[in-house]
Amino acid sequence: MSTARRNLGTPRQVLTNSFVIPKLPQTEYWQYEAITGAVGAPKNPRRRIEIVERLQNHTNPKLFTPRCIYDGTAIMYSTRELPLAGGDSQTFDVNMSDKPRVDGSAPTRGVLQVSLRKVSAETINFSELQAFIDGRQRKQTPQVLTAINVLQLIIRQAPNLKYPNNTRAFFTKDAGIQGLGGGLELWRGYFQSVRPTNGKVLVNIDVSTAVMFKEGSFQSVALAVLKQNDVRALDLRPDSAQFRQLKSFFKNVFVTLDHRPGLKRIRGLVHNAGNYQFDNTTVKDYFKKAYGRQLAYPNIIGIQVGSKERDEVIPAELCKIAPDQRYTRKLPPEFSAPMVKFSSKNPEDRLALISAGINNSITADQRSALDYQNSPFMQDAGFTVLPEPISVNGRVLPTPSIYYGNPANSRPVLPRNGAWNMIDQSFHEPKSLTAWAIVNYTRVNDNTIHRFVGTLINACKKLDVSPPAASQSGSGASSVVKDLRSIGQHVSDKTGRLPELILAILPTSSADIYSAIKQFGDVHVGVPTQCVRENKIERANEQYCANLGMKINAKLGGVNALPRSGALEKLTSAPFMIMGADVGHPAPGMKNQPSVASLVWSYDRYAARYEAMMSVQHPRQEKIDELRSLVYRAINEFGDRVRSPPARIILFRDGLSEGEYSMVGKDEIEDIEGAIEDIWREKKLKVDKPELTFIVVGKRHHVRFFPKNRGEGDRSGNCPAGFVADNGVGNPAVRDFYLQSHGGLLGTSRPSHYITLRDDIYKNNTDDLQELAFTLCHAYARATRSVSIPAPIVCSRGAFHFNPAMGYEAATVSSDEDFFDLERWRKNFKDRHSNLAKKMHFM
Repeated sequence: MSTARRNLGTPRQVLTNSFVIPKLPQTEYWQYEAITGAVGAPKNPRRRIEIVERLQNHTNPKLFTPRCIYDGTAIMYSTRELPLAGGDSQTFDVNMSDKPRVDGSAPTRGVLQVSLRKVSAETINFSELQAFIDGRQRKQTPQVLTAINVLQLIIRQAPNLKYPNNTRAFFTKDAGIQGLGGGLELWRGYFQSVRPTNGKVLVNIDVSTAVMFKEGSFQSVALAVLKQNDVRALDLRPDSAQFRQLKSFFKNVFVTLDHRPGLKRIRGLVHNAGNYQFDNTTVKDYFKKAYGRQLAYPNIIGIQVGSKERDEVIPAELCKIAPDQRYTRKLPPEFSAPMVKFSSKNPEDRLALISAGINNSITADQRSALDYQNSPFMQDAGFTVLPEPISVNGRVLPTPSIYYGNPANSRPVLPRNGAWNMIDQSFHEPKSLTAWAIVNYTRVNDNTIHRFVGTLINACKKLDVSPPAASQSGSGASSVVKDLRSIGQHVSDKTGRLPELILAILPTSSADIYSAIKQFGDVHVGVPTQCVRENKIERANEQYCANLGMKINAKLGGVNALPRSGALEKLTSAPFMIMGADVGHPAPGMKNQPSVASLVWSYDRYAARYEAMMSVQHPRQEKIDELRSLVYRAINEFGDRVRSPPARIILFRDGLSEGEYSMVGKDEIEDIEGAIEDIWREKKLKVDKPELTFIVVGKRHHVRFFPKNRGEGDRSGNCPAGFVADNGVGNPAVRDFYLQSHGGLLGTSRPSHYITLRDDIYKNNTDDLQELAFTLCHAYARATRSVSIPAPIVCSRGAFHFNPAMGYEAATVSSDEDFFDLERWRKNFKDRHSNLAKKMHFM
């Protein structure tokens, strides 16, 4: 955490969702490697936890008293040295069934092996962590990290054994539940994370939401997925879309059976299951003979369980979806709105829910959900968590001024609550729009389009918008290229030049058309495109059209407004570049698809104009492989445009987790230095190399701030835009701060976490760095609101640059998941068209 100067802004004390561990454990821990399933290794962490719990509670409870904590992967910690049969190691046979084994027999089905091995003779204690938070030790050593990890496991162990979880958060109906439809429901739960700060160790607690499979009969859930009521709708052929939909939905879901105990995992579905033949009989005859069960619906689907070698078909009517199963795939778009509504809680309600998780008796056994006071693992360790959220001292930064028109002779607009109005303002640098066209892919009639165009022209007087030169209807995604080439030719015939913009009117659901249009404009011909939904067109007003005008002006190469502040003015004394870097990954469940890295960089005096470039790399890899070449290209193009190399470079890096700061951050800083070295050498530049400031901007965290009283919040109940905290919740090992740069709209605002990994420019001047970050959050060209992260980071266009034949946005499963053909993806990826240089087409 920074000890640098922090004076800028108005002091403000707030509450945060962090709770103090008043005293660290005095207990020592021995570390063991725990390998589960030497016979039949399970991949699921929850299954491994069940095996280790069975080992401790049933196989050898005397040895494992007090109980050990287990991370669900490979590490176990014990408060005493275990007397293992082999000294430092032992292998156990764990019978997962309650049926007794025959003595002397070989391991049977249901018996798994767990091997334990002591990792080191040295025990784990918390003395270095204590020295770290006390300031007697500045580095976050491996011993400190291990101590934090052990604390985290101790705190999470009891609820994770009791409730469904993703290891970091657990979920319980007692905290809140809501039906979602389609065989799914939403459960509320609690996230927990141990975080060190100056003088103390905190537990960050937040409410969290999980999508769960709805418990109940397989038939009723299957009908809910298909949106049907009659069970005969489950009489499906294998080649039908509904059969494939159900097969995908239920794959690997666990069921219980009416006719015998046990839990089975669905491997596949079978049509006409009652008449499925095996061993000279049918499923319906087998169940009648073996269990006396007459099938009511022999013609509907059934489930396949077991292995390919021991295939077993069970009728759907005898199956129930087992409880407590998380749905971990990409949520269908139709459920996004109810998910957001359920997850969003205003600050007052959110903090109340968090406090209830610690203090209220909401469970069936009249305990709190977190139940710290009764956790045997916390009792063994000898520590607790205080039930009151801590207060932190922060500041509300001064708001930057927004200049429209000519800054020399115009009055600035001052944002309030993170927003401002541009009524009666003219763009700083407007572009005219005289050669443009409309393509209509909907049934919106010509009168509605004519009214919309009139409103747009009137709202965009600042832009000098002429009526469209051409207009025509489009057929669908397959005709996009033909449609846009045709309309482009009409515009050229009428005006003597290519279109400056193509505006497309799209149906409410039209991802395929949208993608085809963006690829045509961004990659193939280099024409800015603007898509609008039919429901927006039909009720378009001045405000909507004015917002549309901001997007259009930026895409044409104009500048809407200039946010200005003292920190930004100081930068303008010499040429500088603001860069933003991020990596976009495939959606959950999508395999064998690449990640796309992007670099955005400014090339004007006030950091209002940006260019973007991208590169393709291995799936879910966070380090940007080609950062050196991307930065080289950016500096080279900057020099060509500004006629001078940059004297300062400030890069905001999105997406790095805490565990990636030291390695990925270090490697990327070296790549940037390498790019600078390359271009200075090749261009034979004599001026000094640029100073570099490299800042990670994190959004995937659970720290939240809450006004102490309603009068200190904005209209949504959140802390005001510009609230910054750099004391009380930061990490002692890094220079960091939390900045809530945007006004609240829905729920509790999430501040962004800024971690400075390299700072040649500001050094100990934290005030200027914070003010610059806040200023750049007002530079998003398509909005009259500040955003949650600096504008240069906001760019995501990779999907439109792939050859559609690659199926980038379709879920795929590789037949050989260890092999990924990166070169094939790179060959089928094209950069933006050269015609779009100096135009922010990605807005």
